[in-house]
Amino acid sequence: MAYLAGSKMEDLLLLTEELGLTVKKEFKVKQLHKLVIESPSYDEEFTRELLGSIKEEREKEFEREREKERKREREEEEREEYERERDRASELQKLELEVRAASAQPVESMHIPDRPAKSE
Repeated sequence: MAYLAGSKMEDLLLLTEELGLTVKKEFKVKQLHKLVIESPSYDEEFTRELLGSIKEEREKEFEREREKERKREREEEEREEYERERDRASELQKLELEVRAASAQPVESMHIPDRPAKSE
């Protein structure tokens, strides 16, 4: 019976469903415990193992969801990095074109007047 004490509501609801017990929406955790242990077909060992596999499956599902979220975040970061790199490449290309355009224009010669020689 102590194995039921630390159980989550969602696990107990699945347990009662698996055991074929009828549960009212307003049942609380304590009422679910009582329903399970007072069931005519209650078998502690079977119930303990069933609850253990329910918890294990919930934890595996949680880990799968966490991994999916991590993967989604990594993909988003990679996408953002790709966008930044593309923007940098575009900016570099733009600057290169500006430099080429500037160097293609003829340079106007400027006349620098001769300076008088310094006298010592």
